[in-house]
Amino acid sequence: MTTYDSFVQAVRPRPAPDVTRTMWIDFARGIGIILVVYGHVLGGLVGARVFPDGPLAQWMDYTLYTFHMPLFFFLAGLNVQRSLRRGAQSFLAGKAWTIAYPYVLWSLVQGGTTMLLARDANIPILPSDLAAIWYRPIAQFWFLYALIICHVAAALIPSRRMMIALAAVAFAVFLLLHLGPGLPLTLHHFPFYVAGVYGARAAAAWRRSGWPVLALTVLTFAGAAVLGGNLSGMNPNGLASLPASVLGIGATVMLCKMLDETRHGWLALLGVASMTIYVLHILTGSGIRIIMLKLHLPPEPLVYLLVGTAAGVILPLLAHLVLQRLHLLAPLGLAPRAKREPDAISPVHPAAAG
Repeated sequence: MTTYDSFVQAVRPRPAPDVTRTMWIDFARGIGIILVVYGHVLGGLVGARVFPDGPLAQWMDYTLYTFHMPLFFFLAGLNVQRSLRRGAQSFLAGKAWTIAYPYVLWSLVQGGTTMLLARDANIPILPSDLAAIWYRPIAQFWFLYALIICHVAAALIPSRRMMIALAAVAFAVFLLLHLGPGLPLTLHHFPFYVAGVYGARAAAAWRRSGWPVLALTVLTFAGAAVLGGNLSGMNPNGLASLPASVLGIGATVMLCKMLDETRHGWLALLGVASMTIYVLHILTGSGIRIIMLKLHLPPEPLVYLLVGTAAGVILPLLAHLVLQRLHLLAPLGLAPRAKREPDAISPVHPAAAG
C-alpha cells in the first residue's frame, strides 16, 4: 500500500466498494489549496504594508483569482450526481455535517481568535460579525457558505436544463448588477459548479495531453489574463476575465492528468487534507507574519510571502496528521463521519468535491 493509499484509508475508514478517490482530482485540490493560501498570504502582506501594493501585487492577485476559486467550485460539482443517487435527503444530510458544521465551527474559532488578536489583525472581527455568520460569512468561509447554496440547488433542481438556465441567470445578474465581493460571488461561481456537475464524465474521460499542448494552454491563459485584466479594470470576476477562468481550470486539469503518484504523491496528500488546510491557513499564515514582524525581521516581501505560504500549508497539514491519529478529524468537521453500516458510503472530501 502506498503512502497516499495509507493516508486516504486513515482519513476515510471503511469506504464502500464503489467509492474510490480519483488521483487527478486530489492533485487539483492540492494545487488549488496552495493557491488559496498563497493568495490570502499575499493579501495579508499587502494589507500589512509588507508587500508593496503596486502593479506586481495587483497582477499576481488578479491572475490568481481569475481561476483558483472557480476551479474549486468546478471540482465541488464533479461527484454530485453520484452522491445524489442516495437521495436528496441523504445528500443534504451529509453536506450538513461536512460543510455546514465546519462552516459554523471554524468561523467561530477563527473569528474568536481574530478578536483576541485585534491589535495585530488587518481586518478586525466584532462580536456582531460572529452573530451574523448565518447570513454574512467572514473571511474565507464565504466559500463553504456558497457551497451549501450550490448543493441545495443541486438537490432541489434535478433538471439539467433548469440548472444550466439558473447558472446563466445567476452569472448575468452578478454582471448586470455589478455586485461586490462576499456572498454575491456565489452567483458568479455557480456556473462553474454546474459545469462540474454535468461535465464530470467528460472530465473523467479526458485523456492525457502532451507537455507542448499544456504549454500552449498555459501561454493562452496568460494572454487571456493580460487581455482580461486590461479590459475588466483588473476585475477577476468580470466578463472579460471569463476566458482566463476557463483556460486556467483547463490547464490545471490537463496538468493533473499528467502527474503520477510516485513523483507527486505529496500534492495528492495536500488535496486529501485540503479542508483542514482551508480552515486553518489564515490562522497559521497570518500568525507567522505577525510573529516575524514582532521579531523585527527585515520586511523582505518575497521572503515573507514564501514563508507565510509554506506555514499556511505545512502547519495545517501537520495538524491534520495529529488530529487524524487522535481520531478528531470527524468531530471537528474535517472528515466525514465513519458509519457503522458496512455498506455505508463515505463521501469524498468536502473541501472540493461534491
